[in-house]
Amino acid sequence: MQSVFIELTKYIFAFLMAFYVLSAYRGAIIHKEEKRKGIYIQQYIIIFAIHFLGYYVLYLMKGETRYIGFYFVQLIYLIVFIAFYYILYPKASRLLVNNMCMLMSVGFIMIARLNFDKCVKQFVIAVLGTVIMFLVPWLIKSVKSFRNFGWIYCISGLVLLCAVLLGNKVYGANLTLSIGAFSVQPAEFVKILYVMFVASMFNKSTTFKQTCIVTVFAALHVIILVLSTDLGAALIFFVVYIAMLYIATRKLSYAGAGLLAGAGASVIAYKLFAHVRARVIVWRNPWEYIDTSGYQICQSLFAIGMGSWFGYGLCQGMPDKIPVAEKDFMFSAISEEFGLIFSIALFLVCLNNLILMMNIASRCKTLFYRLVAVGLGVTYGVQVFLTVGGAIKFIPMTGVTLPFVSYGGSSILSSLIMFALINGMYNMRQDEGDRKDGRKQKTGQTKKKTKHTK
Repeated sequence: MQSVFIELTKYIFAFLMAFYVLSAYRGAIIHKEEKRKGIYIQQYIIIFAIHFLGYYVLYLMKGETRYIGFYFVQLIYLIVFIAFYYILYPKASRLLVNNMCMLMSVGFIMIARLNFDKCVKQFVIAVLGTVIMFLVPWLIKSVKSFRNFGWIYCISGLVLLCAVLLGNKVYGANLTLSIGAFSVQPAEFVKILYVMFVASMFNKSTTFKQTCIVTVFAALHVIILVLSTDLGAALIFFVVYIAMLYIATRKLSYAGAGLLAGAGASVIAYKLFAHVRARVIVWRNPWEYIDTSGYQICQSLFAIGMGSWFGYGLCQGMPDKIPVAEKDFMFSAISEEFGLIFSIALFLVCLNNLILMMNIASRCKTLFYRLVAVGLGVTYGVQVFLTVGGAIKFIPMTGVTLPFVSYGGSSILSSLIMFALINGMYNMRQDEGDRKDGRKQKTGQTKKKTKHTK
């Protein structure tokens, strides 16, 4: 009976995730908040159903009561998170908040399946990050001078990146800084400072001289990341700058020159760094190196292929055979046990987030906030693309995480801050709309009074 139930859950997971994606995209095209309420309820039901089923299967397969206790702790967290966010910020984008909860729920389930202790650590950091997240929209609304701190963002980011050069090497790259028993990846937080720096500088001026200054310091960020061989982060920073440069200046010639410079830099990096050459060679033909450097990507492809449409079932596959699956290859691990329908739907949820972010950016009246929203949105989108693309061998592996899903304290903390910043700008947009409506109503009332007097 138990085996039949676990077999059945494969199809339930796929159905629920597909239905969630439909509701997410329906919500994105509906503009009136009143009509979205039914969609929000559907999303809550699906999130809690997937979360419950995932931990119930883990309990059945592992036979350990700690999974039940951990499930209830996470359940309380999700309920409090959704409720408090709605109470504190009723004008926030609830679609973004729901998508974030869905991604975190799937991440908690899969990390717990791979390594329970790491999941506990991830959850604790997520709780701490949520406290910070609650403060960010309030700070965005209260402190108007954020747009004036461009050089502070720049210097802080460069100092942190330079410190990483002295940090620990992880798989050939300088990624982490150790502080006592803790280790952090500064690049995860520097990408937020970097976006704020570029937005602040272009908000002041977009003259040729200013553009050159910003380009030099943006390039300095990228060069330090290349020297530390954190090429995934370097690529994200580069693409983000090109996007923000174009939005700020509206000049295709600048963007084209940047892309040409990036192409040239890629060739130079390939020539200079053995680490880069190795990844490209493995990407071109991993099967030739299946016993050595190609083992990781080959195991990833095996996992995706063997999972087929509905997967082996939770705890039925062998995702732990993929080295560092909980970080770099979470998409492959999910594909093996939940199936391609589920994993493609998960990718579409990430794409839905990007669409929502770009929609918020397009409606920001102030250039600074528009650039910040675009920068953070592109950061998120490129990171998802690099993770999924690397897992399916579409592009060389870059070693970046899937936001909210992969294991990594720095990753989930920075992702929570990024989404809080986006929601802070969404709140400001809503407030601007309310003020306009209020002015229109007052104007209308004044006109009526004038006519009545006449």
